[in-house]
Amino acid sequence: MAPLSIRTKVVRVLACIAFFFGQSPALSQELIDDVTIEKIDNLTKQILLKEIALERFTLHYTLEAAKQGRWKGWRYAGLQEMNTGLGLAGGILSTANRAHVLHHPEKLHVHVQEAANFIPAIGSIIGAGAAAGEFGINSYHDITARKHGFSPGASLKRVKALKDEILSLIGERQRLVDQGATDANLDRYVQTFNVEGKVLRDMLDQSLQEFSRYHVGARRLLAFQQCQYLFDVAKYTTNAIGFDFAYDSLHKHQRIYNGRAGVLFAVSGQLTMMAPILSRLFGWEVALLTRRRVNKMLPEVLDANIATFQSDLNALDKIVKDKTSADEAVAAVTERQGIFDLHEKSFSNAIRAEEKKLAAAKLTATENVTAGLFVGASKTAQSVFFLIPGYDNRYNSKTARAGRVTNDMLFTAAVVGLPAGGFSMIDTLRIQVQGEIRRHKAVKAGVLPAQIAAKRLKELDDIERNLKIN
Repeated sequence: MAPLSIRTKVVRVLACIAFFFGQSPALSQELIDDVTIEKIDNLTKQILLKEIALERFTLHYTLEAAKQGRWKGWRYAGLQEMNTGLGLAGGILSTANRAHVLHHPEKLHVHVQEAANFIPAIGSIIGAGAAAGEFGINSYHDITARKHGFSPGASLKRVKALKDEILSLIGERQRLVDQGATDANLDRYVQTFNVEGKVLRDMLDQSLQEFSRYHVGARRLLAFQQCQYLFDVAKYTTNAIGFDFAYDSLHKHQRIYNGRAGVLFAVSGQLTMMAPILSRLFGWEVALLTRRRVNKMLPEVLDANIATFQSDLNALDKIVKDKTSADEAVAAVTERQGIFDLHEKSFSNAIRAEEKKLAAAKLTATENVTAGLFVGASKTAQSVFFLIPGYDNRYNSKTARAGRVTNDMLFTAAVVGLPAGGFSMIDTLRIQVQGEIRRHKAVKAGVLPAQIAAKRLKELDDIERNLKIN
């Protein structure tokens, strides 16, 4: 408990003097009532300071957990554009090389066709390396956050400890208010103090819910990204090995390698189709487990309701307006109303921002799933045109018919892959440009998450300074 103010100490001294010199009981009781009001006021300030500590921790947590670098999107997109571009270049080269010998496959330029397989293999290696690099960067940021005390377990324990301290102070404050209800001199303040107590509890519930939202969101984002990167490593690695087998079919003059390439292309295509879906399902599952853990440790988040907070604030405002401003106890509550209003505005803005983010995430998820299905289906279709000449005994030979069918099918495979390659390059660029435009608008409006956090931290510092001075 914080030390008593000078005013409280003076009042206590006067009460002792009055009792020693046999002053009237009414005077002594009045002095005691002043002490009770001062105690309630002091406890209210302590609760607010703890609330500030809780909200400050949540804001720092949002900046540290699941950290996303400024150029993360562009870095990964740029490397994947190289990957897709090399794949598209290989497809164009293969299409052109096989097209001019459709009727004379024996005249195929083997070295050119080998290059047509070698080039996209390099691109896939770049793509797999980029995904592995981003996975490692995310892991590094997560380890750093844990060292700073922002691990999931440590963060929950820290928030729970602050919650327990605040609830203890609220309980102590309420006991003093309940005692005041039996005192005729304090009875006129009890309603004000009770409603203010509800507001303090609402603030705690909203702070806990705010932490819960950020905590669950951070765990979901990290789980989704890490799963997506692992899928990317797998699909690009299998794609690179598939092109290596396609190269071997030419270099070693054994068409069975085309069949092996087809198997790996099919795996890569299926991974491309399923990765956006499975990675999001994994992220949602992690979010569900995290939310259950939060609800178990912080059950208050289940009952938190911004409408209740707003209703209690309106009730407090009405009571204060009905009271005389000359009452010192009511005047102290009036001064704190600005703090309550600022917190309510902050929580309301956070909820609206979260709703907008969820809406945008749903749209992005739908676009990514659709793109993944299209590109993956194209890759799977390509695999079929490699599987047939590779494993069908009628074409897995060195006859003229086998050569013509093999050339026709692999030409078709190259043609099928061109639209998907072009779409991937354009779609990746579109996503990054749209993201950059949104970010530029957010920076200009001052609503970038880092900007909001910095502004709110400054507000909390100012409130804390004023509470300690007054």
